[in-house]
Amino acid sequence: MIFRPVLCRAFIGRRQELAFLHERRRKAGASHGGIVLVTGEAGVGKSRLIAEFCSLLATSRWRIGQGACLQFAQRPYGPVLDVISRLDPAVGDLAPAASRHEQFNVITDTFARAARKSATVAVIEDLHWADAATIELLAYLSPKLAAMRLLIIASLRPEEVHSGHPAYAGLAKLVSGTRTERVELAALAGPELHAFIDTALEGFELADETRRAVALTGEGNPFFTEELLKSAVERRGLARTSDATALPTTVRATLLERLRPLDESEHKVLAQAAVIGRSFDLDLLARTLGTDTASLLPALQRARDFQLIKEESPTLFRFRHALTREAIYADFLTAQLRPLHHTIAVALENVPAEQRSIESLAYHWWAAGDAANSVRYNELAGDAAGAVHAHDDAIRFFQRALDTVEPVCLQRGRLFEKIADRRLAMSFHDAALSAYAQAAAIFRALGDSEREATCLVREAVQRYTGRDTHPTAALEAMLERLDHSDFVSRSRVHLGIAWLTITFYEPDETIHHLAHVDRRAIETVPEIDFRFHNVVAWLAMVMGDAERYRAEHALWLAAARRMGGTGLVASVYYNGAFCYALLGLHEDAERDIGLAIDSARAECTRHGEASAHAVSAFCRLLRGNLAGAKADLDVVRAIPTDNQITIAHAAAWGSVVAAHLDDPVLTAYWFDRLEGAASSFTAFLCGAGYAEIMVRRGRLQDARALLHEALSIGERPRGHVLTMVAVARYGATQDFPRARTILQRAADAPTELVERYALSLFDALVAERERRTDAAIALAQHAAAGLRRLGFPLLEAAALELAGEPAAALEIYRHCGATYDVGRLEPEPAKTLDSSNGMRTPASERDRLSKRERAIAALVTRGQSNLQIGRTLSISHKTVEKHLGAVYRKLGISSRAELSAYAALTEAGAANGSGAES
Repeated sequence: MIFRPVLCRAFIGRRQELAFLHERRRKAGASHGGIVLVTGEAGVGKSRLIAEFCSLLATSRWRIGQGACLQFAQRPYGPVLDVISRLDPAVGDLAPAASRHEQFNVITDTFARAARKSATVAVIEDLHWADAATIELLAYLSPKLAAMRLLIIASLRPEEVHSGHPAYAGLAKLVSGTRTERVELAALAGPELHAFIDTALEGFELADETRRAVALTGEGNPFFTEELLKSAVERRGLARTSDATALPTTVRATLLERLRPLDESEHKVLAQAAVIGRSFDLDLLARTLGTDTASLLPALQRARDFQLIKEESPTLFRFRHALTREAIYADFLTAQLRPLHHTIAVALENVPAEQRSIESLAYHWWAAGDAANSVRYNELAGDAAGAVHAHDDAIRFFQRALDTVEPVCLQRGRLFEKIADRRLAMSFHDAALSAYAQAAAIFRALGDSEREATCLVREAVQRYTGRDTHPTAALEAMLERLDHSDFVSRSRVHLGIAWLTITFYEPDETIHHLAHVDRRAIETVPEIDFRFHNVVAWLAMVMGDAERYRAEHALWLAAARRMGGTGLVASVYYNGAFCYALLGLHEDAERDIGLAIDSARAECTRHGEASAHAVSAFCRLLRGNLAGAKADLDVVRAIPTDNQITIAHAAAWGSVVAAHLDDPVLTAYWFDRLEGAASSFTAFLCGAGYAEIMVRRGRLQDARALLHEALSIGERPRGHVLTMVAVARYGATQDFPRARTILQRAADAPTELVERYALSLFDALVAERERRTDAAIALAQHAAAGLRRLGFPLLEAAALELAGEPAAALEIYRHCGATYDVGRLEPEPAKTLDSSNGMRTPASERDRLSKRERAIAALVTRGQSNLQIGRTLSISHKTVEKHLGAVYRKLGISSRAELSAYAALTEAGAANGSGAES
C-alpha cells in the first residue's frame, strides 16, 4: 500500500492576525519595536501563522532570527542566544557577568546593534517551555524595544502556564508589559474549517460522514484535524469506512496510531529519537543505537514522509510537533526508559569537551537514575546557570540532583546551601532561610561544624532581615555544644553574632563576641579576617571614635584585597564612605565614593556601582547638595538592582530629596512605588522622607505609625538623625523619650558628632510643639551653630527657622536648591484679609501658609471633603492631601477639627486686634 502525506499546504484563515503582525512589523521598522505573543492551545496553528508571516518577508530587507525553547535540558537564555547566533554568527557564547542585570544588558546591547544594522524579527517558539531566566530577560528587554527596530514574536500555550509553572510570575509580568501585545488564535470553524479539510484531502477520497466525524473530533484544531485525517486515510484499506466513529478522541491516541505503518526497526529508531528529545542529532542517534548514520536514513525518511518529523539540517531533525514526541515517549515504561537515557548520556560524554552540553548530560543522567552522575552534572549545570544569574534554572538543576543523592551526605548539604544562595539572590528570604536550616542540619549530622556554622550565620542574617526577635538563638545554642578546640567554627559563630549585634547597634554584645574570635582563625581564614575587620570598623563608627575607625577601615580594606572576589573592594569603599559621612568626615566620604565607583566599574559590577551611588546620594544630601544627590539617584534608577539594602537606602534618601525639591517624579518613584514594601527593617532609614510626604498628604497618623516603628532599633544607633528629627516634628508625644534617648546615646562619643547638635534641634522642635517659645529659640540657636561648624546645612537651616531667623534659613535653602523650603519661606505681600478666599490670616501665619494652602484651609473650615475641594479648585484630591498636610505641619495641628477650631480662634483674634499666638 502506498501512503502519501495528508497535509494542508495552503494557509487557511488567520487573515486578521496576519495583517496585525504586518502592521506591528511596520511600526517596528519605524523604531517602535515590541513583543507579540501568539497564543493558543497546542496545534491551533501558532507556528504556521508565524512561518507564513516570515515567508512573506523572505524577499525584504528584514532579517529574521529564530530560536525554540526546549522542554528538557534547556540552557539558560538558550532560545534567545539561538536567535542572536542566527542574526550574527560571529557572536560567541554568553560570558558570565557580575550581576543578572548586567547579563541582561549584554544581551540587550547585542540586539540593539543588530537592529541598528537592519530591521529585525526575532522568533521564539514554545515560550511555555522557556527557562525562567529567558522569561525574565524578555520582560527586562520589553520596555527597551520602544526605541529599537526589533519585533519579537513568540508562540505560547496558555494551558501550559499554571501557578506551579517555574516561570509563572515571570510570564505574568511579561504578558502584562506595556510593550507586549497578544494574538490569540482560536480554533477554526465554519467555512474555514471545511476549507482546511478539503485542502488537506486534495487527491484523497474520504466519505462525507468520515469528514464530519473528523471535523467534530478535531474541534477545529488544525493539528488535531490534520492528524485525524491522516489516520482516517490510512485506515481506509484496513477497516470499514463505517468505523469512522471509532476515530481516536485524544491527540496521543492519534499520534500513536500514526506509528502503526512503521515496522519494528523504524519504531525503535523513532522511539530512541523521542528519548533524546524533540530535536535530535543524527550522529548522537546513531551512536546510541550502535549503528552508522547511513543505516538510519531510510527510517528517518519514512518518518518524515508520514509527517512525524522534519529535517532541520543534514544532521539535525525535529519532531513535527512536541506532542508527537511526547506521545511516543509516554508509551515507554520507566524501566525501559532508564537504560535508553543511560546510553544517550554515555554517548554525550564521548563528545569533545567543547561541544558537550552539560544541561543535556544532567537531564539524561537524572532520567537514567544514575545517582553519582546525576548529582555531578546537575550540580555543574546549576553552578553554570547561577554564574549567569539564571537563578530559577540553577535551583531546578540543584533540586534534580537532590532526587538521587543520599539522604545524609556532604553533597546533599552542599546542594541545599547552593539552593539557599540562589533563593537569597532572588530575595526569597523565607525560602533561603529554610534551605540554610536544612543544610545546617545535614552538616551537623555529619559532624562538619565549620560548614554548619557558615549556614547558621547566613540563616541568622535572614532571620534578622525578617526582624526575628532572637535571630542569634541557633548560633548561641551551637556555641554551647562546640568543643573549645574547634577554634575556626567557634570563631565563625562568634563573628556571626557580632556582625548581627553591631547591625542591631548593640556594641556591648558585639565587643563580647569579638573578644572570642580566635586570632589563629583571623590569620588563616581570609573570610574570617575580612569579616572581623568589617565588624570592628563598624563598631568604631557606632561608638563615634573617628580615629579608631580610620585605622580599622584600612585593615578592612586590606583584608578585602587579600580575600579577592568581585565587588568586595568596592563594597568596603562605599560602606566606608557611609561611615565617614556619619562621623562628619565629608572629604573622606567623598574620596571613598569616588574610589568605590572606580573600583565597581573596573570590576564590572553594576550592583556595586548602584550601591556606591545610593551612598553618594546620602553623603551629598547631608552636605546640602540636592542636585548632586538627585543625579546619584538617577544613576541608581538606571542601574536596576535586586539588592534590598541598596533599594532601601535609595528609597530613604530619594524620598528626602524629593520632599526638599518638591519633585513629583522623584516622589512617585521613591515613595509611591515603594511605600507598600516598607517594613520595620527599613523604617528607621525611610522614616524622615516617608513621614514628610505622608504629612503633606494629610496622613499624619500613618506618619506617626511609621516613625514609631522606626524606633525599634538597638541601644546606640547612628546614622538616623533625620528620622529622629522627624519624630520630634511629627511623631506622637509618647515617642519623644525613646527618640531622645537614641540621640543622646549616639551623641555620647569621643568625636564631636552631628547627633550632639541634632539633640538640641530635637529638643527645640519639642519645645515649639509645647509652645515653649523662648526655650525653642535658645536650643535652636545652639543647634544651628554646631551644625554649621560640622557642615550639615539643611539641618542648620531647620534650626535657624526655629531660632527665629527665617531669612538666614531661606538663604541656605536657596543655596541647597531646596525648592519646597524656599517656597515656604519666601515672603508674600502683607495682607490682613486674603481676598481670594475671605480667610483672615495674621501676619506671622500668612508668611507660613501659601496662597493655595490658605484657600484649602478655608474650604476645610466650610466642611468640604478633599474631593469637593479638588473639584472647587480644579486640582486632584492627592494635591489637596499634599497641601493640607503642609497646613497641618505648619500650624502644629493634626485634624480637620483642630483646623476649624484654629480658624475660629484666628478670626476672633483678628476681630479683637490680637495676634495669632495669643
